[in-house]
Amino acid sequence: MDTHTSDEQHTITSTTNPTPEHSIPFEFTGNTNEFFSIWIINVLLTILTLGIYSPWAKVRTYQYFYGNTQLDGASFRYLANPTQILKGRLIALVFFAAYYFSGLISTLATGITIVVIALLIPAMVVMSMSFQLRNTSYRNIKFNFQKNFKRAYTIFAYPLLFVVPYFLLTTYFQSDLQPDAVATENNTETPLLIFLFAALPLLIACLFPLWQHMIIKFKSAHAHFGQTRFNFSGTAGNLYGIYVSAFVTTSLLALLAMIALTGLGNILAGVGNILSVDEAGGFSVKQFTVILLIFLLMLSVYLWMFAYIQTKKTNFIFGNLGIAKHRVQSELEVGTMFYLYVTNTLAIAISLGLLMPWAKIRTARYRAQMTSVIVTGDLDNFFGVRPEGQSAFGEEMGEVFDMGLGV
Repeated sequence: MDTHTSDEQHTITSTTNPTPEHSIPFEFTGNTNEFFSIWIINVLLTILTLGIYSPWAKVRTYQYFYGNTQLDGASFRYLANPTQILKGRLIALVFFAAYYFSGLISTLATGITIVVIALLIPAMVVMSMSFQLRNTSYRNIKFNFQKNFKRAYTIFAYPLLFVVPYFLLTTYFQSDLQPDAVATENNTETPLLIFLFAALPLLIACLFPLWQHMIIKFKSAHAHFGQTRFNFSGTAGNLYGIYVSAFVTTSLLALLAMIALTGLGNILAGVGNILSVDEAGGFSVKQFTVILLIFLLMLSVYLWMFAYIQTKKTNFIFGNLGIAKHRVQSELEVGTMFYLYVTNTLAIAISLGLLMPWAKIRTARYRAQMTSVIVTGDLDNFFGVRPEGQSAFGEEMGEVFDMGLGV
């Protein structure tokens, strides 16, 4: 009787006390000296081979950063084949050449090329995600991406409805927007064209957070770790809040910068005297100082806006990303990221690029320190699936046409 009661109490206790959550932080163990030797060899060999070595350089770089990123004592691995990437880049280069030379043939050829590239973008994004995830593993379990081209084309159809007409208008009505055509009184089409050119970018900007949220959710819903699918709980409203806050904050900073610059100009000797050329027709020391200050203030405002958006967006994406009962947490700080961007930019510029490895290492270390996984139970419950052969074509097409989505 006592044994039965004890077992029953144990069952009740186990039911009412679920496995508690615990945080497992990421850790980055790379250092500048190690990575510099890899980086400098990559640069030299890429130059000597006229870019042919770049796929091997990319794989070596990814393998170093993945291999030095640890979670719960285990490292990530990057498994891509450089030969696959090289083949993808050669194919992508053919498409880029077609895009370039079509502009030398006719506006019709340019328009057709733009439409073809636009139609390929959704497929390239899906293939790129599949290639990246299938070549990433953790504890010998591969990540995976379920290719859903139909859903990808549905999502990308929305911006293409605005972007493609905008480029076509730019191509076919370029002559109507020249100063001579605009000044013509009998030209009734020009005001309408000007309105369309102004309205379309504004509309695209307003809809961009909604579209970006659709992309994030699409990628998360089709990404797997082994056989377990990721999930994403963030809303489009959160993204709109990030961009609106960034716009307001940046506008205030720009206004304060202008006020400070105006006050400094008056202190130096008067705005009128500063902005006038000297007797020799060149710039004075005061003029150079003002121009330098304007550049530094503009750069600072831009870096702050960039740091704010990237930091908030990263926290938003990872903070709403989960898998099974586990979830990711990102606590990047805007001020720290802004400091990293400013000091990295200055260091790279002053060193003529030689401090690029140092900048990448310190940024990766900070990102890892501020990212963790909130685990419920055990991470060993995931099982991998056998990978399929995957083309690098989509990923390299994205790189050639500079389609960084930042997601």
